[in-house]
Amino acid sequence: MRIAPFAAIALLAAGCSSSGVSNEASLSQAMAGTAPAANPDTTGSTGNLERCPNVELRQGAGTYAINTPSRDPSAMQLRYQISIGQTARECKNVGGNLVMRVGLQGRVVLGPAGGPGNLDIPIRYAVVEEGMQPKTIFTKMERVPVSIGEGQPHVAFTHIEEEISVPMPAGAAFDNYIIYVGFDPIGASQEKKPAPRRARQS
Repeated sequence: MRIAPFAAIALLAAGCSSSGVSNEASLSQAMAGTAPAANPDTTGSTGNLERCPNVELRQGAGTYAINTPSRDPSAMQLRYQISIGQTARECKNVGGNLVMRVGLQGRVVLGPAGGPGNLDIPIRYAVVEEGMQPKTIFTKMERVPVSIGEGQPHVAFTHIEEEISVPMPAGAAFDNYIIYVGFDPIGASQEKKPAPRRARQS
């Protein structure tokens, strides 16, 4: 995994809270531009931070394979092989909160059973305070739309998450914070399940 230096990501793409881009643009290009306007409801000072928690791929979640609905596990059933490559981040102190903007670039490669179409790629962002007892501070699921055209053997995609905000960690705790990213198809499927209904009491 490669993490872009802070100077290369001083400004991120403008727009909504998170954005998906399905093109061959580099991550630094996607994250360049005008920063979103400040939230008028935010009180306190705002300033860029020279240090930021590292971005790491969640173990076992850096690749994602989509197969055909078949009991045959052979490689010929592979439709799409998806991976995350480059990552980048920026941190600010906004009213005493640590506000992080994280970008990643991945690639979808067609397998033997793959073809043109639209994919909904589940990506999980999480901020964890590592230690003897790791503590999850923030977690968010995003579904990134990617379109694969006719005759395209692979497609790059870029996603920028701009809504990661946690209380500013005090002292040495800052160094224990890690930003994890990775694919989470299980979490995405669980989110789609309706909540169980409560039995009526007579």
